[in-house]
Amino acid sequence: MKIVLSCLAVLCFSASVGFAGPEALPDGKEMKQVAPAPPSCPNWAGFYAGIFGGYKFSVVNTDLDLGGLWENNPLVPAILDHQHDMDNSGAELGGVIGYNFQFGKWVLGGEFDGGYLWAREFKADTFPDDGTTYYNSQSFKTHYLLTVAPRIGYTFCNWMPYITGGLAVGDLEYSQRLVNLGLRDFQESFMERATDSATNLGWMVGGGLEYALTNHWHLRAQYQFIDLGDIDFHSAGMGVGGPASAFTGEHHAELREHNVSGALIFQF
Repeated sequence: MKIVLSCLAVLCFSASVGFAGPEALPDGKEMKQVAPAPPSCPNWAGFYAGIFGGYKFSVVNTDLDLGGLWENNPLVPAILDHQHDMDNSGAELGGVIGYNFQFGKWVLGGEFDGGYLWAREFKADTFPDDGTTYYNSQSFKTHYLLTVAPRIGYTFCNWMPYITGGLAVGDLEYSQRLVNLGLRDFQESFMERATDSATNLGWMVGGGLEYALTNHWHLRAQYQFIDLGDIDFHSAGMGVGGPASAFTGEHHAELREHNVSGALIFQF
């Protein structure tokens, strides 16, 4: 019996030691759980390229100055009243390349953008209807826009607001036709028309907000104001019987653009 009791005592002691748990820490000390390190902020420096799509609002102010024998025509005020501005809007699609340098939270870089525009406008009026009827038509187009500019941004880890401004290059194409339909025996008894196109060097200013989805993929929203200057050209009249060059016209159009766009960018 004594042997049995001795064995039970040894077993109970062994069990108490096995299930006692880890040794208690000294007074004043506690176990602390180590939190995982937060993800690091992306590096904004380096070369990048991407594609963008946007929508452009074009402000096209026009002016017509009629001279020569037009000065004796009583309908000139009515003609000028039907001279319209050619404001228009349309989509834009293009690409972007650039390079960034990072200094702490500041990002400095340069960027080149090039896009094709769907920006067109056509307007025409027939007036008045008192035996001497005029037809005035105008059309304006711009096909592309290129910008080269520095960028300055300030990063908030994955976010970077920035400002930009620099050179802008684009084309302007403007045409106008003025027809006297007063002689009913002829489809066009008198016509004065001209068209011209030019590639203009202007300027751009804007800003945007860029977000780094990963270390390589970025999303961007941007606004630009673009001034591409103006275009001027001269016209002379043409009558049914031959030249009517004593009727002269000076045509003028100027282009300003408001552009909003979004871009998907890959940083190498």
